[in-house]
Amino acid sequence: VTSSDKPVTTAGHWPSLNLKGISAPGYGKDPNLFLSDAPWPKTLSKAQLNLVARLADIIVPKEGSIPSASEVGVPDVVDEWVSAPYDRQQRDREIILHGLAWLDDEANLRYKKPFLKASEQQQLMIIDDIAYQTSTLDPQFERMAAAFDRLRHLNLAAFFCTPQGSKDLGYLGNVPILGDYPGPTPEAMSHLEKVLKELNLSL
Repeated sequence: VTSSDKPVTTAGHWPSLNLKGISAPGYGKDPNLFLSDAPWPKTLSKAQLNLVARLADIIVPKEGSIPSASEVGVPDVVDEWVSAPYDRQQRDREIILHGLAWLDDEANLRYKKPFLKASEQQQLMIIDDIAYQTSTLDPQFERMAAAFDRLRHLNLAAFFCTPQGSKDLGYLGNVPILGDYPGPTPEAMSHLEKVLKELNLSL
């Protein structure tokens, strides 16, 4: 680590943002479930969306045949989520938009450039400081670590709901069976009988 890469931060700094509330209509009481997009406008700026995409790919990078989070549209899902006119989403919007601004502030404090202009090594050094809410977390990063944790949860939920993410998990879901239902496998029956016996529920 060179001297220019050593963290230079203002302990516990947090950006001040004047966020206006979302007043767009929601789905309503009789939603059209065939809509390809949400009925409210997405609100992230291009710069914010680019930053979300970079963070998404740090959280879920491309691995072998499995694409990265940004390649399957996760940033658009995050944008739709934080733009929704509901209390939960609006709380997340407050957290995540402040977190995005914090990343640029922190990168400027450390490296005199915004987060996306920093090198990959510099970006990861910042992320390493906020990645997990552990007992060893520096107190100055607690608020940002909580924000990053929320963003990580949104990214992972969005990614693993895609066909590619489900494939990565090995999740098959409801698969149609051709012909008559063959019944449970011998292994499943053996496991069931064992559990029933342990519970004194054997037939």
